[in-house]
Amino acid sequence: MKILKYSIPNKEFYNANQSILSDTIRMAMYQSDPTLFELLDYDNDSIFLEPTLFCHFLSDIDKAVTIPLTQCLVGYISNNNRPDLLTVRADRFGLINLPNLGYIRANPFEPFTINSAQLTTGLIPNQSLPNSTIRLCWHPTDLLGHRQAISFYESVEVTAKKYQKPLFQAVHFFQTKLPDFWQLIESVTREFVVFSSPPEHHSFAGIMHHGTAYFNVENKPQTPVFFIDDIAHQCGHVIFNALTLDTETYLHVAKDFPINEFTKASWDTRTVYGAFHGLFTYTTILHSMDSVLEATSALSKVLQHEALGRIGFYIYKFNIDLTNMNNPSILTEAGMDYHRQFAAGYAYIYQKYQSALAGFKYSNQPYTFQYDLFALLNPLPKTPFA
Repeated sequence: MKILKYSIPNKEFYNANQSILSDTIRMAMYQSDPTLFELLDYDNDSIFLEPTLFCHFLSDIDKAVTIPLTQCLVGYISNNNRPDLLTVRADRFGLINLPNLGYIRANPFEPFTINSAQLTTGLIPNQSLPNSTIRLCWHPTDLLGHRQAISFYESVEVTAKKYQKPLFQAVHFFQTKLPDFWQLIESVTREFVVFSSPPEHHSFAGIMHHGTAYFNVENKPQTPVFFIDDIAHQCGHVIFNALTLDTETYLHVAKDFPINEFTKASWDTRTVYGAFHGLFTYTTILHSMDSVLEATSALSKVLQHEALGRIGFYIYKFNIDLTNMNNPSILTEAGMDYHRQFAAGYAYIYQKYQSALAGFKYSNQPYTFQYDLFALLNPLPKTPFA
C-alpha cells in the first residue's frame, strides 16, 4: 500500500520487526522474573508486545511507583496457572489496570493484595473501539501518569467517555475511507489513551510504551477531523518505530543526535530520528486530510474547512523538515530513498491544494493546530468550500 507517494514495506517486514521487539521484551522478562516467565505462553508474541512491559523495561520511571510485573501479565496467564494472591496498584484515579482483562476500582495509588477470584467477580471489562481490536483505555498508564508536571482536568475514564462520539466517527472514517491504512494501524497499535491536560502536554506515542497512542483533547471541544489528524499522527509514530527499528539502516548518525547540529537552529531540540519520524507523520496526516477533503459528502463544510486549514499548517512545517533532512550526512541511501518518497508526497499535496491554501494566515497558531484560532483569521465564507 501507499501513503501518499510512500510505499509501505510488505507486511512480513514490519511483522519481523515487531517480532524483534517482542524478543527483546521476552528476554528482559525472563531475566527479570524466571518464575513468572514460566507461567506465560513463550511462543505468543502478543504477550511480549504488551505496552506496559515496554514501560516497565524501557522507561526510567521508579519501579516503586509503577504497576508490578505480575499485574502487567496476569491477564495473559491461564486460569489454572494464575497465582492465588496478586499484588496490584491503583492509579491516581482509583483504577487497577489489568491488561487483557479490564479494571478493578480501588483507592488512588493504593497497593494491595487481591485473590485470583476477584479477577472475575469485581472486574470491569475493557472497552474496545467499534469493530476493532484496539483498547480504549480508562487509565492514564504509568508513562503518562508519572510524566513530569502532568496534571489532568478530569479522569481519563471521564475524558474517554466524553469524547467517544468524535473519536468513534474518526475511527469509522478510517475503517471505511482508508481501510488499508487502518489495517496497518491495527497491526501495531494496541490501545488509545484519550486524556485532557494543559496544552504543553502534547499528544504523543513512543517506544517506551510501544503500541499505545496518546491524544490530548486539552479540555476543548474536538471534532472528528481533530481525531483523524491525531490518530494519523500518533499511530504514525507507532508504525514508523516498527518500520525503522534498525535505525542504522536509515541514519548515518546516532538516533539521538541533535538535529540542530546540522541546521544550527538552536530552538529545535529534536533528535535526527525525531525529525525523520516527522517526515513520516506529516505524510500520514496529509494523506488522511486529503481523504477527508475527497470525501466531501461524508463531512460538513466546517469540517472540510478544518481539514484544509490543517493541510496548510502542516505543509509549511513539512517543507522545512524536508529541507533540513535532505542531507546524506544524516541519511543513508535507504534513508534518502524514504526522503524522496516523502518529498514526492509533499509535492503532490502542495500542487493539489496550493491555490486553495493561498492567503491563509497562521500567525495566531501555537505548536499544535487549533481550529478555533484558525477560523478567527480565516473565516469559512472566505474559503473555496463556502
